[in-house]
Amino acid sequence: MRFWNSCWIAPAAFAIDMVTKRLARNVLRGNMPVTVTPSSFRFNYVENTGAAFGAFSEEPVLLLILTGTALFALFVFLILNGDRLSHITRASLWLLVGGAAGNYYDRLVYGYVVDFIEITRFHFPVFNFADMCVVTSILLLAGCIILRKEDIKNV
Repeated sequence: MRFWNSCWIAPAAFAIDMVTKRLARNVLRGNMPVTVTPSSFRFNYVENTGAAFGAFSEEPVLLLILTGTALFALFVFLILNGDRLSHITRASLWLLVGGAAGNYYDRLVYGYVVDFIEITRFHFPVFNFADMCVVTSILLLAGCIILRKEDIKNV
């Protein structure tokens, strides 16, 4: 069954996200940012109560409901349709599940998401490994939609 070839991606992404956020909490919280590359990259501990770019920061319960529902729906979609998707589409969706689950867990347990990676060369929000998983999965899915339209037709 092709479905199981990539489902490991979600727990792997989730685990890496949890480990890196724990490190950020233990090492960075309460300390000054750690510069890795001057004027380009640093580690900076931030507690984000909202979603991307601070959206829904005033509505944490609504954010939990929306993201939990979307995460559950995506998981069910993968269970029911995973075998009919190309490997890259399926892997992208599992990466999305893993990243989304990492941030959802933080919101549920702590009431905020730990962000700690900051690109200082550009004015860009601080982010985390889960965010990188979500963005990467969206970019891969966009490529799949553009280049492999049969994935969409088969589901």
